[in-house]
Amino acid sequence: MFEYCAPKDVNVDGNGIVRFLDDMTQKKLHMHSIIILRHGKIIFEASFEPWSKDKKHMLFSLSKSFTSTAVGFAVQDGLLKTSDRLIDFFPELLTNSPCENMQHITVKHMLTMNTGHGQEPMHIDENWERCFLRSYIEFEPGTHFMYNTYATYMLSAIVQKVTGKKLVDYLIEKLFTPLEMSEDIWTEESPTGVATGGYGLNVRTMDIAKLGQFYLQKGKWNGVQLLNEQWIKDAQTPWSDNSPTGGDSDWGRGYGYQFWMCTSKHIFRGDGAFGQYCIICPDQDMVIAINSGVTDMGAVMRSIWDNVLPGVDAPSNNDASQLERLKYCVTPACWEEASDEYTPPVVNSEWIGKYRLNRDNHAELESIEVKQDCVCLNDQSGKDICIPLCLDTWQHIQTSEASLSRLVNHSDLAVRAATVNDCLILHICYTNTPFEDVLKLSFSEHGIVIDGQRNVGFGDGKFEVIGYKL
Repeated sequence: MFEYCAPKDVNVDGNGIVRFLDDMTQKKLHMHSIIILRHGKIIFEASFEPWSKDKKHMLFSLSKSFTSTAVGFAVQDGLLKTSDRLIDFFPELLTNSPCENMQHITVKHMLTMNTGHGQEPMHIDENWERCFLRSYIEFEPGTHFMYNTYATYMLSAIVQKVTGKKLVDYLIEKLFTPLEMSEDIWTEESPTGVATGGYGLNVRTMDIAKLGQFYLQKGKWNGVQLLNEQWIKDAQTPWSDNSPTGGDSDWGRGYGYQFWMCTSKHIFRGDGAFGQYCIICPDQDMVIAINSGVTDMGAVMRSIWDNVLPGVDAPSNNDASQLERLKYCVTPACWEEASDEYTPPVVNSEWIGKYRLNRDNHAELESIEVKQDCVCLNDQSGKDICIPLCLDTWQHIQTSEASLSRLVNHSDLAVRAATVNDCLILHICYTNTPFEDVLKLSFSEHGIVIDGQRNVGFGDGKFEVIGYKL
């Protein structure tokens, strides 16, 4: 689909890309996969073991930009208008007259996060649309920006209502197939079978890059105008003032149709929690697509502004060897970023055995069994998985179960292991997600204590599991 070329071939100094990725390494911000396009050509593409560009990755809120694109196609097809009122799409759910502010919410208010909510509504029953329609609207719609994932869900529900197709099926027809995106893109759904919209899409990094290039080309692909140019323009217009909450950061420069404006001039983006980015740079004719698992999303963008963008239309140096080196970087294990002494994962004979774990543990595990060459986890529903112990290479494991437990909650994972300070350390990466867990297994004569730390999340990520030896 895209041609490959060296950065210098399109007048980009590749050393800026090198500095960016070195900066991420120094800050311990784990990149998973990255693609940089200029003039429609790939000037840099890399995945960082154990993550792979060939695997889908959770997008979190970057899903919103795909959902708004679906709305754009529905508007173009004459199925709705941005001025249409929300309540007019769901008259069957209005058993009581909604509050006055609810009656004024339009599609555009939801696109621009200006519904008037003072706090995001909650799902209190299986019909999420009905819950939203019954929620309290504190401010007049159009006057108050509040990031509202639930509003994006309502956009997804509207698309399904007016097209008669689920969001992904509609996007397959309008976007995924024409752009030759992945054929197995999927999304999470509500209990009633509506795409979650504001999160839940799972795509490959190349799919993100294609979405960005589609917007960069103003809705045109292979010479065909798929989505009208006015929608593309409106999507990157800062309709909403988010400076009261975002200040001078990249979350305070305005909000369009499910796209953020950026501190760097004319740049706009979709992004998702823990480091999923579709950064569109019209002035530079560049797109940067990233999947990652980071604690500081702002640091990633600041480094792009400081290191990558200054290299555009700048004198280029011979960067081929440095860039080639970076293409094969490996995500470091936790002990490689720490000062502790580590050794190969040699299991003390006294550790070997099966341990029953406390029933109410965070990880929802039933037991753990330590063997000479692996650790076997068993969850409370009877599913189990064996994790090999290997120091130097990420060991990939694919299970038949999509959800073993809250600890090992995805079918694709990779693990490395070490012995540190007389404890067994497991570093587990869930390679379709931003998530990593570090488990420290401490042993005593009668039991085990597992201290866990997740790299990113909506809490502090720490947990402890205690068990006794059988």
